[in-house]
Amino acid sequence: MNRKSHEHRRRHIGRPAVTWAAVIWPTVCWTLVGMFMAPTRVAHGQLAIGSGGMVATVHPLATQAAVDVMRDGGNAVDAAVTAALTLGVVDGYNSGIGGGCFILIRRADGKLFAIDGREMAPAKATRDMYVRDGQADPSLSQVGALASGVPGALAAYDKVIREHGRLPLARLLKPGEKLADDGFEINEPYANRIAQHRAALARFPATKALLLREDGSAPPAGTTLMQHDLAKTYRAIAEHGIDWFYKGPFAESVETWMEANGGIMTAADLANYQVKSREPLVSKYREYTIVGFPPPSSGGVHVAQMLNILEPFDVAAIADKDWAAYLHLMAETMKLAFADRAHWLGDPDFAQVPRGLVEPQYGRELAKRIQMDRTTPVRSHGQPPRADTELFERHTTHIAA
Repeated sequence: MNRKSHEHRRRHIGRPAVTWAAVIWPTVCWTLVGMFMAPTRVAHGQLAIGSGGMVATVHPLATQAAVDVMRDGGNAVDAAVTAALTLGVVDGYNSGIGGGCFILIRRADGKLFAIDGREMAPAKATRDMYVRDGQADPSLSQVGALASGVPGALAAYDKVIREHGRLPLARLLKPGEKLADDGFEINEPYANRIAQHRAALARFPATKALLLREDGSAPPAGTTLMQHDLAKTYRAIAEHGIDWFYKGPFAESVETWMEANGGIMTAADLANYQVKSREPLVSKYREYTIVGFPPPSSGGVHVAQMLNILEPFDVAAIADKDWAAYLHLMAETMKLAFADRAHWLGDPDFAQVPRGLVEPQYGRELAKRIQMDRTTPVRSHGQPPRADTELFERHTTHIAA
């Protein structure tokens, strides 16, 4: 499960086609695009145009699965969820129902929805759970039973397809189930990731048997990986719904494993998981409207804040004249935003995150600190307006579709 440490408490890709658009992101950079009903062929660096629908993911098998769902009558939400579930099989080191997600939806009528399916901390989590002999042990939060948060992705997928999709969850699980059972050839990035973490994988017998060869070495690219247990899990969810995962046999097996391996997650933690509906973050940059995900994600706030800082500059002219100056401007902008991120950003259910971070005037004030002929030390965070009173909301908003 991948997570940013400051987001541990809380908690891929669209069919534009002038109707619906959906985006889901764990920690993946989308690079492969699939289309249908369009003449344009996709190649690296080329513009891709789709008249019927378009999906972008990090893996061609996930892209194809999502496009097939569109052809079967699904909309962008169905396609995005299908892609995510398929990536959980073919891109398991980035994605999977054992983790969390954020989902941002633009409906045909222009309405926006932000669904927070980030992991939650187990009820028994404490401030010092990663401290040993008075010192923080980072490995405990990265590998093993204490590293896992209560997974939210599956609950979020179920919510959005019930409220915004057209096809049942069972249909969207099928491509991943088949690939898990029949197997697929791991690519170079997957093989490299296994090799990189071979020692950690070998600590867990089931994982070792699944991902490593009999002699304990990492398999090369092109090796067929079959995940029969994951296929069985997908089939059980398709047959019994997500309660099998959150309130049934799977939750019980998680508690049993955690008890045997020093973990603190219980079946009650899974049963008590709640998907959060957030207010999408809408900002402006010149003539463009930017829609981002609000806290606990830092990305939406970050992008809005950095664009506000950049607005007073003629960015294109600077880039055309002096590429080094352009890179300097980008670095100084990001440095200011990341200083604020380190101090202000967090889960709004537990931390006060000021809305002033994305105000244009605050961005202009930060921009004045940038000097184009030298680096500017950023010793501390900024002070956005109304930092104690105007905050990103803590409550859950009910959405009726």
